[in-house]
Amino acid sequence: MTISRSMSLEPILERLGREGASLLEAEAMREVLADRFDGQSLDSLSEAEWLEALGRMEAVKQTGNAGMK
Repeated sequence: MTISRSMSLEPILERLGREGASLLEAEAMREVLADRFDGQSLDSLSEAEWLEALGRMEAVKQTGNAGMK
C-alpha cells in the first residue's frame, strides 16, 4: 500500500495491531506517515522508521496537533 493522506486505514490498523489500536490512532498515524513518507510503500518502512512514526503519532494523539515535528 502506498502511503498517502487518502490511503485506507486497514493496513495501518493491521501493523499497529488491530485489537489494540483505535481508528483515532490509525488516522493520526496516517497523517504522520503521509508527512514523512508520502508516496512510499508502507511495507518498505524499516522498523526504526515505523517506531519513530509511532512516537510522533503518540505525540499527535496527546496534543491533537498534527503538525508536531
